[in-house]
Amino acid sequence: MKSFWLYILLLLSLAGKAKHLVGGEITYECLGNNNYEFTLTIYRDCQPTGQTAFDANAAITVYDMNNNVILNLAPPLFSDKDTLPLEAPNNCSNLSSSVCTEVGIYKVTANLPPIPGGYTVTHQRCCRNATILNIPNPGNWGSTYTVEIPSNDVACNSSPNFAATPPVLLCVNQPVTLDMSATDSDGDSLSYSICNVKHGGGRSVNPPNSGFNSPAPNPAAPPPYSNVPFSPGFSFSNPVTSNPGFVINSQTGILRGTPTQLGQYVFAICVTEWRNGQMLSTIRRDFQFNISGDCVGPISIAEDQIMNPNTLCSGLTIPFKSISLNTTSWRWDFGDTTTLADTSRLAHPSYTFPDTGLYTVTLIANPGSLCQDTSILEFRVYYPVSAGFTYTGETCYGVNSINFEAEGSFSPQAKISWDFGGATNIGQTSDLRDPSGVSYDLPGAYEVSISIEDFECSDTYKSIIYVYPNPVLISTVPQTQECAPATVSFIDSSVIFGLAQHTWIFGDGTISNDKSPVHIYEEPGIYTVEHYVKTFQGCIDSVYESYPQVIEVFPSPVSKLKIDPIVASIYDPVVNIENEIEGNSNSETILPDGRKISNLLSETLTFEDTGTYPVTHIAFNQFGCTDTLVEYIVIDAPVNLFVPNAFSPNNDGLNDEFKISITGIVEFRIEIFSRWGEMVFQSDDLNYSWNGRYMNEGRELKDQSYTYRIKVLTKEQRRTIVKHGSINIIK
Repeated sequence: MKSFWLYILLLLSLAGKAKHLVGGEITYECLGNNNYEFTLTIYRDCQPTGQTAFDANAAITVYDMNNNVILNLAPPLFSDKDTLPLEAPNNCSNLSSSVCTEVGIYKVTANLPPIPGGYTVTHQRCCRNATILNIPNPGNWGSTYTVEIPSNDVACNSSPNFAATPPVLLCVNQPVTLDMSATDSDGDSLSYSICNVKHGGGRSVNPPNSGFNSPAPNPAAPPPYSNVPFSPGFSFSNPVTSNPGFVINSQTGILRGTPTQLGQYVFAICVTEWRNGQMLSTIRRDFQFNISGDCVGPISIAEDQIMNPNTLCSGLTIPFKSISLNTTSWRWDFGDTTTLADTSRLAHPSYTFPDTGLYTVTLIANPGSLCQDTSILEFRVYYPVSAGFTYTGETCYGVNSINFEAEGSFSPQAKISWDFGGATNIGQTSDLRDPSGVSYDLPGAYEVSISIEDFECSDTYKSIIYVYPNPVLISTVPQTQECAPATVSFIDSSVIFGLAQHTWIFGDGTISNDKSPVHIYEEPGIYTVEHYVKTFQGCIDSVYESYPQVIEVFPSPVSKLKIDPIVASIYDPVVNIENEIEGNSNSETILPDGRKISNLLSETLTFEDTGTYPVTHIAFNQFGCTDTLVEYIVIDAPVNLFVPNAFSPNNDGLNDEFKISITGIVEFRIEIFSRWGEMVFQSDDLNYSWNGRYMNEGRELKDQSYTYRIKVLTKEQRRTIVKHGSINIIK
């Protein structure tokens, strides 16, 4: 509290100076015929007798977009000064005589015809309180209140107006919700923000009211206007030491925060009006927060932390917790009439009562102070009740018979209620203490609950009871006759409660634990399939089914051809084909010329052109199993390449150009380099010629040796061949 009283003394000393701005704003209303009424609202510290009051006339200046002075207005004080209400939260505040803010209102009318760029209307005044914490040297800074009239305002726009006056006093460490909203007579959209605080006016008084640095500049300075600087740790968006920080809803104008430090803080709220997505004007309220530390008295609450405070069923020892606010001392009386020692001065005591019964507990917060507060709770103390149950018996469907037994802590007079979670032979509910021979109508999982009421205390316990059905094995094993390799799908549709292990034995030496597997039989044969399911919960351990000789797999032939050679030259295009099929299988061969030959032994083919030619060989047996082989014969043209080793580009008509000769290719590229690695010629054209100049067009190259790189793609086999060598220029 020491820091708070220092703060109060500081406020009292400021009241004696009586020349300090608290805030203000300027708004306007369009009256029609280009007439506007301007309202300037100024907030100042309350003025004691003998001190300077509000200015008799305010200086308001109207500028056009080129900062030319259009009008100098001097509106008189429109109304007598009014003191803003303190509105402290309770009578424990001591600030009513030390914190005081009054408001003065100035009004004036002016005729302003529509012009491009509109108007800027400004009032400036110095100075602010020297005790403000969030700006450096606060007594040296004044205020600028300004508003804009839109460009070519033929619609006769009126600015927004704040709906409520700003608060005089906020409480430290107390959350606040402040209405900073505005109204707009034109029905325009409004948006809200915490914005920069503008500076205006100064301390120069020689001569009085002359120049922009005078306390009340007349005319006011033209725009743009500078911002008031903030001290380290503060900014226009973070103007108050608070946690959480102050934020404003951009749509509603509601300002929220929790100030955490005593003092005075300057802030500004901007309201911007919009029409059809276009900004029209912005009003700015500049104001000073006064943060107090003694404006909320204690609030006493006695609260049991275990159960309902009206009925305590936690036993004789009860923990209590005070959640009183702004409290430094406590006095508890636990209402135990058997002793005088049933008191405590702890914030969070525990007390052991002598017996169950009705007790009245009283808590006094800050006892003996002017702002003490009292809370009283009346409740009954009971022993705790706990509910539970066990069960025994048969839980298999069809023969289930279950015996339930209540367990827990309760008196013989307690009321017990059962809910079996489903239909049974005795109904779904029972009031018996220990119901027995209970059987369920259907298998399943049932949530069984027991509720116990003992005096005014109660407890409920729930647990799951399983009535297990007998498993039913349902398998889908297809009768199968297929050629090897045979793919067979098996499906398990068994009805089984809970988890189970599935085992399939395929008869070929392999097994699977998948519920519905897919198996490939690689070898011919006749196979018996077995299906086995083992349950982990239930009344039967396992179920089993065998499917004898259900799968028959036939052998498959293997197609085999010998082709010699598989790649032949067009200069020797003779190829021999031989059937090498094994076993008793038959075959059909489709030759490149379209001929189909059954059970071909051998065939000699002669080709007339290069190309790739397919030969299809189909083998089949008596089971209808087949195997198809496709081989490709390639008739290729060999690559023939001739590269000269010199040429003489001297224009004598003999060997003037460098060219190569090549056949049997489909793609070509040549690159020629100097001895220093510079590329001097390149081409992708097989019909190229090099004339000995740089890229056939540039400078004439020297007589010397050059290297070449030739890369080709063969016609039929699509092989890449790269050749390197050298070529000499001789003139």
